[in-house]
Formats: sequence, structure tokens, C-alpha cells
Amino acid sequence: MVGRRQSASGLKLAGSLILVAVIQFILLMTVSEALYPHYSVSANYISDLGVGTTAPIFNTSIALLGVAVVAAAYLMRRGLGSMVFSVLVALAGIGAICIGVFNESFGMLHTYVSVWTFLFGAFAMLYSVRITRWPLGYLSAPLGLLSLFSLAMLGFFPQAFGLGVGGFERLVVYPFLLWGLALGGYMLGLASRGDAQEASSNEG
Repeated sequence: MVGRRQSASGLKLAGSLILVAVIQFILLMTVSEALYPHYSVSANYISDLGVGTTAPIFNTSIALLGVAVVAAAYLMRRGLGSMVFSVLVALAGIGAICIGVFNESFGMLHTYVSVWTFLFGAFAMLYSVRITRWPLGYLSAPLGLLSLFSLAMLGFFPQAFGLGVGGFERLVVYPFLLWGLALGGYMLGLASRGDAQEASSNEG
């Protein structure tokens, strides 16, 4: 019983961290877009917000998001019972931290950490199908596939459908954010119902 209570407590904190972190990032990214001179959601990358006048806002926000995701990955380990999932989430969070630290002025290093974050975020969404219940489990796969498809389009056909690099990058990133909100709520729901599982009973 003690272990189950600890798992539920961990899930509650993990869910809260992810919800708060994702919400603050969405809001501050919107603020950054409004403040950035002549910003275009089609022609500009999201990471363009990490240089210039909006750099302190955007870089701090995404780094905080990454820290929260890494902490949540550790806390959800026992409650969701999957080391693999927790590692995938943590790797995506580490990538987000690196995006905030190594902005576009770092050239290819920024590109590498961005792709790292996008890939592990998508892999986490796809893997979550194995360990989450309806409806989150059924939403995770389409969101993950959309993110991977959009990443490929961003890399090879960025002007397709008139979306531009900014449009496709948002179709990579927004599924993460929407899924993160859903995952946070899902974990809070599990914790409130006392359904957190020991790692040994649901390892994936």
C-alpha cells in the first residue's frame, strides 16, 4: 500500500509539472511571436524566437519546459511502470533544455539538438500506446505519426502545401504540446483514482 501511495503521489506531481510547464511554454511562445519584429508563423522557424529581442523569454521558457519534463519522467517511472517510456520522455526533455541553451547562433549544434528532441518526443508518443488507456492511447499514435511526417516534410519539402518551414515545424511541435497536456491530465486522473501501478507489474 505504501508503494502504491508513493506511485500515485509521483504521478500527481509529474502530471502537475507537465501541465504547468507546457502551459507556460505555449503562452510565452505566443508572447514571443507577438514581440518578435515581423514574425511569420509560415516563414520563420519557432527557434528564431530564441535569438534577438525575444531570446530571454523563449530560451528560458523552453529550458524550463525541458527541466520539468525530465523531472516528470523520473517521477512517472513507478506510477506508469515503464522504464522505456520514462527514458524516452527524459531524452526529449534533455533535448528541450539543450534547445534553450544552444540557440540558433550555435548553428548545426542547434539543428542536432532540435532533431533529437523532435525524434524522441515522437517516439515517446508512439510508445505510450503500450502503457496508456483509452482515449489517450488512441490519440498518441496519430499525433506521433503526424509529428514524424511533418519532420520529414520540414527536412525535404518545407514549401509543400504552402505551409513553409514555420508551418511544418508547428505540425512537429504542436502534437507534443497537445499530447503533453493530455498526458498530464491522464496522470492526474490515475493518481486521483489510485490506479498507479508498481513498476514490476506493468513494465514495458
